[in-house]
Amino acid sequence: MTRGSVPCPVSNRRAKDLFARVVAAFRLAGLGAGVLILWLAATNLPLMADGTNALPAQSGAAGEDFGQYLADHQADLAPFFTKNAGDLFKLGVPLLMGMTGWAILFTMLVGWGIDVLMSRGFAFFFAPAFADWKRAVIYATGRLFLSFVYTCLMGLAIVFSLKLTHAGIVMTLVVILLLVVALAAQIVWILYLYRTAFSVSALFYVAIIVVHSIVGFLIAKPLIGLRASSVATNFVDRVITPKLQAEAESTNHERAAVESARNAIKAKVDDLQNQIAQAQTEEEQLRKEIEEKKNSDICVFSQIIQAHARGKLDSARDQLAAFPAKFPSSSLNALARAQLAEVSNQIAVEETQKKQEEADAARAAAQARADLLTRAGKGEVTLSEMRQALLGKTRAQVSNLLGLPTETASDSWSYRQQMILNPMTSEKHGLTVYFSEGIVQGVDYNQNGGSP
Repeated sequence: MTRGSVPCPVSNRRAKDLFARVVAAFRLAGLGAGVLILWLAATNLPLMADGTNALPAQSGAAGEDFGQYLADHQADLAPFFTKNAGDLFKLGVPLLMGMTGWAILFTMLVGWGIDVLMSRGFAFFFAPAFADWKRAVIYATGRLFLSFVYTCLMGLAIVFSLKLTHAGIVMTLVVILLLVVALAAQIVWILYLYRTAFSVSALFYVAIIVVHSIVGFLIAKPLIGLRASSVATNFVDRVITPKLQAEAESTNHERAAVESARNAIKAKVDDLQNQIAQAQTEEEQLRKEIEEKKNSDICVFSQIIQAHARGKLDSARDQLAAFPAKFPSSSLNALARAQLAEVSNQIAVEETQKKQEEADAARAAAQARADLLTRAGKGEVTLSEMRQALLGKTRAQVSNLLGLPTETASDSWSYRQQMILNPMTSEKHGLTVYFSEGIVQGVDYNQNGGSP
């Protein structure tokens, strides 16, 4: 593109139609842009921080400013700011808007003069056909009007967004959308007035943004700096301090409730421990009493009587004999001596009966042996009777009963005399006795000693 040429020949009617459509779209959307507000907020955060750090402590930190207090108690205050971030954000945005209102107004008015000069210079180099002061004033006035409209809409959008649940997210989305819309509207306004290429128009608008940012910073810094300290102090006193106090009171109430509950539980634990100690003492005392009663003369005497009733006569006799020596002053000693005499007599009777039974058993066994030998000599003993008499006996016992065998082997004895009767055949046989480890394990006929 050469200097003084019109590279983008667009008719006035077509440009007016395009601009009218864009403006109508903006109005139908009902959106506003607050680019200057966000820019001023971002550029003045250091100013507000400086003003805040210059404040005296408002929350009870004597001798410290509020910024230093926040820095020193960051870990303690972090839960508070995290919990109340949404409320603090909603309450702080209107204060920021009110504090930056005059800065925005002065920036717009000064920016109008800058826009006149910059648009005149831009037209001189890139659109000589439209390089006149009238068009420059029109451009600056139109841009001022658009900025004012978008600033008002942005303020309304911010105020409306503060009532929503996720105010920060909604506000961010609205700002991004309106930034795009504002950029498009400003570039279209340049295209409409100067007929330059889109890229050139966009670069010109970027240059305007840069210059306005520098001028806005220079204007906003002293204006906002004058009010930042008082606004920050007011915000701390009216918003942060009451919330901190309410939070502290709530925490103190909760701590008091927890301490009260802890003291109650501790009292219950102490009471339970005392009860346990008392129960252990009572248990030990009861154990001693039981032990004493178990070792008393009555308890010992009752145990002796129970042993006597169960038939443990020897144990009962020994305990009765030792009872007078163990309890010399007991009133049961006479009864114990009587019981001792009775138990001794009973033991003597049982021993006599036992000896008589043993004698009777011996006589019966001798009689049975004699009978067995008599019948064996006649050959009238059956094999089952002989087995019953010999199984389980030793060699010596067999020899005592039957005499010496006719034949011997390592595991058997044989008797040829005909002492066994076979009831089935009425035949008489000898006897063979089988041993295992010296004990009779089997008895059978001796065929060599059968009937002739």
